[in-house]
Amino acid sequence: MSMTIKYQTAKQRLQQVDQIETIPKDATLIWCDFTEPTAADNEILQSYFNFNKLEIDDTVNGTPRAKYKAYDTYQYIVFHSVTHDNTIKALNLFIKDNMLITYHHKPFAILSDVEQLITEHFQPDLDTSDLVLHILDKMVDSYFKPITEIEDKVYAFEDHQVDESTNKTVMDKVYKIRSQIIQIKRIIYPMRELVDDLKESHILLVDNENHMYIQHIDDHLIKQVNILKIAQEMTNEIRDNYSSYTSYKMNSVMQVLTLVSVIFLPLTLVTGIYGMNFTNMPELKWHYGYYMVLCLMLFISIACIIYFKRKKWF
Repeated sequence: MSMTIKYQTAKQRLQQVDQIETIPKDATLIWCDFTEPTAADNEILQSYFNFNKLEIDDTVNGTPRAKYKAYDTYQYIVFHSVTHDNTIKALNLFIKDNMLITYHHKPFAILSDVEQLITEHFQPDLDTSDLVLHILDKMVDSYFKPITEIEDKVYAFEDHQVDESTNKTVMDKVYKIRSQIIQIKRIIYPMRELVDDLKESHILLVDNENHMYIQHIDDHLIKQVNILKIAQEMTNEIRDNYSSYTSYKMNSVMQVLTLVSVIFLPLTLVTGIYGMNFTNMPELKWHYGYYMVLCLMLFISIACIIYFKRKKWF
């Protein structure tokens, strides 16, 4: 089976055993960890621990939302972690008396970190509430890495100059970053609601130290949310600047095309008139008619340019 069983007593650090029945009676903390559980492991949740069937179904077959529920005999919590591709990975926790059951389909390195922490810093009075808060603290701290990466990428955009060669590349990166921000928000915001529920709980948080610890975790979440908000606002500004720059460039092009069209419009009129070739047009047989028309067209062009320049249209 893939279930790992550990326990701690008031005089002994965390120890591992093969079966629950071998745990000594003076154990103050029991930790059962289901890693990539099998069908036999799933059966234990119902047969041995007697948890709610609906909760077990969500735990075994899906990715439940981040939540906290308190029942008569146990408590059920779901934490969410961030994977390398910013997808959601769920960690299910059941708290029953002095026993903590962690259930997860994918490995969680933070559980090993927590185990090392409580082993190296032995606390004789460590209980399930303390252990859950340690796990939650490590979970929330793990969000800093992807959030800091997003923040660094956004601030790096300040070094880019807006021009035709980099604009398209920068905007592709901006929209990719905005997608990552949305994915991270899907994890951070439900976890903040979960922490608020835990702060209001009088079952899990049993003393002032627990309340101070959960407030410390909440402060980290608030900082992360603020970083995401700033990053999103900066990407909004970059997107708006890009739109403004694109509109400016388009207006400049349209202005040039319009001025050229206006300059050539009277010239087109002149060439159109003299292109009709009526026999009663005396200018057609005039020796200097062609040169005079060219001079007239040149004069009109220069006059239009001088007029537009005085109006500061270009």
